Amino acid sequence: MNLLEELGKKYGTDKIGKHHYLPVYYDFFKNKSKRRKVKKVLEIGVGEGAGLRMFRDFFTNATIYGAEIDEKRIFKEDRIEVFKCDQSKSEDLINLIHQTGADLDLVIDDGSHREQDQIFSLLKIFPALKIGAIYIIEDVAKEDIFKRYVWPPNTKMMTLSERYDDRLVICRK
Repeated sequence: MNLLEELGKKYGTDKIGKHHYLPVYYDFFKNKSKRRKVKKVLEIGVGEGAGLRMFRDFFTNATIYGAEIDEKRIFKEDRIEVFKCDQSKSEDLINLIHQTGADLDLVIDDGSHREQDQIFSLLKIFPALKIGAIYIIEDVAKEDIFKRYVWPPNTKMMTLSERYDDRLVICRK
């Protein structure tokens, strides 16, 4: 088990166990010097904050931002700040990028899991990101989503298990 998986288990994220995302994320950032260069991470849809805390401990030099529609899940703690945001609303996504800055290194969409929201958020946020940023959509339920949209260059989809929604779409800027 790698460090990210250990942290995922520690905090109780569904990115390990229910889903198989953490080995993929670890492959991107297993090099410690590369990991130290990550300064800003954004997760859309924070739940109870397990993923945010996992990323905070993994990316030791980063500020971790969250976007959450549920007011009860808005919080701030050491190197973590969660903003109120409805990912289906353009003005909320624009405000979110103004609050976090567009110089994000990693964006993970674990929000509504609705295809239209996933695509809408990508179209609003991805163009503003800096070169080298990684944008990941989790919990992609329909495999044919990749055939029905025009994706940015350097985009791929990964199916990680037989579970209907254990798919990632990964876009590199």
